[in-house]
Amino acid sequence: MLEPLLDSEIKEKALLYICVNGESYPREIAKAFGFHINAVQNQLLNLEKGAILYSKLKGRVRLFGINPRYPFKKEIVALLEKALSFYPENEKSRISDVRLRPRRTNKPI
Repeated sequence: MLEPLLDSEIKEKALLYICVNGESYPREIAKAFGFHINAVQNQLLNLEKGAILYSKLKGRVRLFGINPRYPFKKEIVALLEKALSFYPENEKSRISDVRLRPRRTNKPI
């Protein structure tokens, strides 16, 4: 939906995913949409260079989030939320149903 504006479907979906979930890492985004991880990483790094996203290390994982100091943060978040309202339900569930951490090995159910 925002692909003509953002230049890439990967960039659009990555921004939506981060907007809904607060922070995320490239492998999680790639897995949710079936993209190659390198393509997602490249798009996130380009957005970070433009100061739209920030990144930080959490252990060995680099998390990305929307930069709170970006001058148009409110406008971008509003645009992404509006775009999300036009997505079909199966796409919305793919974006918002996230398991934050893996299940511990041998943990009883």
